[in-house]
Amino acid sequence: MKLSKNRVSSEELSDLMRSSQEGDSTSYKKLLEEICIILRGILSAKIFDPEDREDVLQEILIAVHLSKHTFLPGKSFLPWLSSIAKYKIIDYIRKKGRKNKREIIQSNEYLPEIQYFPSQDDSKEYLEEILTKLSEKQRLIFRLLKLEKMSIAETAKIMSMSQSAVKTAAHRIYKIIRIRSGDKL
Repeated sequence: MKLSKNRVSSEELSDLMRSSQEGDSTSYKKLLEEICIILRGILSAKIFDPEDREDVLQEILIAVHLSKHTFLPGKSFLPWLSSIAKYKIIDYIRKKGRKNKREIIQSNEYLPEIQYFPSQDDSKEYLEEILTKLSEKQRLIFRLLKLEKMSIAETAKIMSMSQSAVKTAAHRIYKIIRIRSGDKL
């Protein structure tokens, strides 16, 4: 992130920050005014919504205020400000991306449910043929979980296995079935 075309120089900004760290409220006010001018230019190129832009600007100003004590007086101010601004902009982009994903997922609620129409391959004989390729223990686990709709806990109790062992076995069974059936199930 390049911070340039400032009304005040980088050295003047560093001086204003040093003064504000020492408690000079006038310097701090001037520093915040200059930061706003610098950041508005940067944010206008990266964030198109004016309300979001102002929100991010406020987030950056809060971060500057809370991190003011971390500024090293011997260092340049602009790289310090740039790193704070960069991370706040990244946070905004991530938040915006999550919000958009959430909106997409929620909008799927209004789509009609997918109808399932069984084909010849889904017949009982086809399923029995695939199940014959499993061991007796695997067949029993599959029957309990999928055909009799028992829970993992119930299946574990019947099989005298731990729940995690039943889950592991079930996933292996599903993988075997997918491979042997050619992904027809």
